[in-house]
Amino acid sequence: MPQDTPNSSQQPSQSPSQTLPPQWQPPSQPLPYSPYPQPSPQYPPSQPPMHQPPQSQKTRKPLRRGMKIGCGAVAAIVVLVAIIVIAAAAAGGSKGGTPTTNSQATQPATQNQPTQAPTQIPTSKPTAKPAPTFPQFGDGTYQVGKDIQPGTYRTRVGSPGCYYARLSGFGGTFGEIIANNNTDAPAIVTIAATDKGFEPQNCGTWTKDLSQITTSKTTFGDGMYIIGTDITPGTYRNTGSQGCYYARLSGFGNITDDIIANNNVDTATIVTIAASDKGFQSNGCGTWTKQS
Repeated sequence: MPQDTPNSSQQPSQSPSQTLPPQWQPPSQPLPYSPYPQPSPQYPPSQPPMHQPPQSQKTRKPLRRGMKIGCGAVAAIVVLVAIIVIAAAAAGGSKGGTPTTNSQATQPATQNQPTQAPTQIPTSKPTAKPAPTFPQFGDGTYQVGKDIQPGTYRTRVGSPGCYYARLSGFGGTFGEIIANNNTDAPAIVTIAATDKGFEPQNCGTWTKDLSQITTSKTTFGDGMYIIGTDITPGTYRNTGSQGCYYARLSGFGNITDDIIANNNVDTATIVTIAASDKGFQSNGCGTWTKQS
């Protein structure tokens, strides 16, 4: 059989004294041209190839780098999208887009309402009733029904040398005096509708304000007082003084018919004021104190 075209699977014959290396050696003579492709050389099964094909090393590194770069870009895009979504949600909440954000935004505004301060102002102060006004007049001579109206008047403080008189006419005669009085202490007078005039001198201000003038209803000094308003009924003792005059009164007309009982004493005395009495008058008697 000719040896010109060796088989790729057979090795060239050598003498037994030579040992071939474990690598493939090209044939000593060039092979004739063959139209069929030559098979790749075979390596011994016990040894791997000497080196890796260069194409595999060149293609793997760019692929790995490309994958790393692609993952980083995707992550950046995801973070950017998340930021845009959060910003859009926050903007929508401030415009009232979502009910939850609206409720959270409106709660602090409701708590910081500055309109609660006016509601805490009490309404009772503006509705307080103004102090009542009462008719009043001073010294002079007055026509009843024209200058002054009939009724009960009082001076709330004493005035030295006070004189007053109810008049049935203006002739200046003694017969035209219905009732009169002299006092330095607070006084009370009831002017009847049938009176023609009233004349006070040095008495200060007369008023229809008949409220209490005493600081205590169980201790008082000189003056004319209303039972139940200025003093309480009961038994009283005075400190004693010369020229003391006192009277229990059924009215304030300053006439003798208004006197329930009276007395003149120069020493300490005791008097019982009944609950049915209208008033009590004391002149120059010192201080009265309730005993029972």
